[in-house]
Amino acid sequence: MKKILVVEDDQPLALAYQKKFTQVGFAVDLAGDGQSGLSKATLGKPDLIILDIMLPGGMNGFDVLQQLKLSEVTKDIPVIVMTNLAEEGESARKLGAKEYLLKVNVTLAELLEKAKKYIGEMPVKAGQSV
Repeated sequence: MKKILVVEDDQPLALAYQKKFTQVGFAVDLAGDGQSGLSKATLGKPDLIILDIMLPGGMNGFDVLQQLKLSEVTKDIPVIVMTNLAEEGESARKLGAKEYLLKVNVTLAELLEKAKKYIGEMPVKAGQSV
């Protein structure tokens, strides 16, 4: 089963992401701050990370992204940055983000399509036809 790590401090939004991805058969782990996101990425080795920029606890999304890309364990994990900061896209891409998306401009269905682009087709749930 493909795993997605969502690093997002807005709990209702994180739960919406989790629900959407688990409905189609992905395993989803949540982290509410940068440090726990970095730890979960290192220990859990997800297939994709969805990362917010504005995070509590002294480690923002750029810090997390930089650490992810410096680590041998996590450097190859694709990262989709989801934020409300329109002006930081180039910085995120230079640090290694695959996508830089504005939360207000992307639906959950569109985010799912982006995820599929980086980790392959959706898994087939038991009882579901191909």
